[in-house]
Amino acid sequence: MWNYFYIFNFICCINAVTYNSFYGVPATAEEIAKFQEKNIAHICLSNFEPCDENEWSRVDGSCDNLEHPTLGMYNTPMLRMLPANYSEGFEPRKTKSGNDLDLARQYRLLLLKVGEGLNEKLTTAVSYFMEFVTADIGSAHDILTYLVSVPYCCQPKGLSNPLCTPNYIPENDNLHRFTGITCLNMTRPLSFQSTGCVAADTVPNRINLATTNFDLSMVYYYAAGSIQQTRAFEGGRLKVEVVEDGIFPSAANANTTCFLKEAFKTGCSRNVPNGLIGMNMFIVWVWRFHNLIADTLAKLNPSWDDETLFNTARDINIAHFLQIMFYEFYTIILGRENMIKEGIIGCDNGFRDPYDPKVLPGLSTEFGYAARWFHITQDARQRMYDKNNNFIDTVAIINYSLRSQNLAFNKTMEGLAHGIHIQAAAAFDDTVHPDLADLGLGGLQRSFDILTADLSKGRYFGFAPYSQYRDFCTDYTIKHEKFEDLNYLMRPSKIEELQRVYKDLVDVELMAGIWSENLMEGAWVPPTIYCIIVNQLKRSVASNRHWYERPNRPHAFTEAQFHEIRKASLAGLLCAVGDGISEIQPQVFLRIGPGNNKMGCENIPRLDLTAWKDPISDSRY
Repeated sequence: MWNYFYIFNFICCINAVTYNSFYGVPATAEEIAKFQEKNIAHICLSNFEPCDENEWSRVDGSCDNLEHPTLGMYNTPMLRMLPANYSEGFEPRKTKSGNDLDLARQYRLLLLKVGEGLNEKLTTAVSYFMEFVTADIGSAHDILTYLVSVPYCCQPKGLSNPLCTPNYIPENDNLHRFTGITCLNMTRPLSFQSTGCVAADTVPNRINLATTNFDLSMVYYYAAGSIQQTRAFEGGRLKVEVVEDGIFPSAANANTTCFLKEAFKTGCSRNVPNGLIGMNMFIVWVWRFHNLIADTLAKLNPSWDDETLFNTARDINIAHFLQIMFYEFYTIILGRENMIKEGIIGCDNGFRDPYDPKVLPGLSTEFGYAARWFHITQDARQRMYDKNNNFIDTVAIINYSLRSQNLAFNKTMEGLAHGIHIQAAAAFDDTVHPDLADLGLGGLQRSFDILTADLSKGRYFGFAPYSQYRDFCTDYTIKHEKFEDLNYLMRPSKIEELQRVYKDLVDVELMAGIWSENLMEGAWVPPTIYCIIVNQLKRSVASNRHWYERPNRPHAFTEAQFHEIRKASLAGLLCAVGDGISEIQPQVFLRIGPGNNKMGCENIPRLDLTAWKDPISDSRY
């Protein structure tokens, strides 16, 4: 199954060093030989060039911390905010009474309503951008496992496969008592233990297939040699192809028929990008933005070679993304004052240096899991508009999963680009759209309940009880021992629902508790989601020696350049590379209205790349 993710042989370069991926220490000759013999060296070993403290940030994530050079890399272990909590054999934990937890679908039916609602302030761009942010430092390879490698867990042969952990349907199910469906396919998370890198009798630890700092790793993807396939190696650019006048990412070359423009004719399946619709859309736009930057830099500095142009364009592109993410997106979702108080962002527009080499790079399993809460904020029917803002159609977003080629045809990207900044997000409450509750993966599976899978995955990730996360998030100043202790977090009716589902507070699962919480005052997330996200963002900012706001990082921006980065906004990005966008509201994550009305793109601030003109260049631009 791993051949699906890695299509290359692990090769030890002459000048490279080889580390054990799990332990983050130099690998012994015996380890290298053992893993190569088992054909798992590409998972269990990290191979990289020796670190240089003055170099650009690396696409493979190595050397983010000079003392622990593998910790920022892809293919490294995930962290935990709280210790794992499993029952014997690393199976899902038992209830306080010693029984198994009930069916995840049964709990989901009792805790979440199926329906549609509108958010009064936020647009659908919020949920799509959250997909993109999460994909940058995490990976959803478990979904591919039960879609591609092990799609048969609900069949008899699935009973003998240890990877299979299907979600069974309760007899009185609201929907499936009429459909005849009794089981929804799902598999156990892949880990260093299950792949043979580490002894199977140790606590399972998921493998992260992305770099662990926010660095657009879904665009500059290193694993499987992807970056070598997607770089044009001319003018610092990434490969593209043109489909119906639209520019799209490409990994194809003259020796393959797998071009996006031939997708409908050949049935060719692509990997750049090919995930969820939100991730795919933003990859397309950021990919284009890289080339826009590279082309402009080449005109400004014709003496620069391809490597200089690529690294500079990548550095600007990452900084532009981080500025949008931290100072536009998260200030809305978490609250600007909250983020300043937490030390995640600065309170002025100047440089700052949050780097602490003692804080190690890494992604917490809880952060990737917390992002699943945003499923209930997704309106699964996306309205599409033309460039004149005329309504075109409504599409089911679940039908775009793993079908990136559909974005390129019939002006789909244009319709979506206009739709995501016009349409309201779903209500941020305990309601889930019916498509997500019962169709989930579109035509890829007959039925799939995303929210049931979210709850069930938490069991196999081995999360501690919800109450322990509340203890942690209050710095252990509040005890959460009985249901009444949740009164400050939830409405009485939600506490009563939890009591119907779980006999004891210690039995309540992390996602179930989060579903039941009120939104935090001054933010658009529940308190436990806020806690988990803040915990990760603090680590990500402090552990990244290439953090874009640092005045003393390698290849740091000048004051003039940094001033330009501060102009970054999603509106500016869409005006620059969006499909047919000529006017837009300045704050795309907020609905159009007083103080945020549409304006022409010429009035939206954008980067002036002349700040990067090399004074000694022979530019004639």
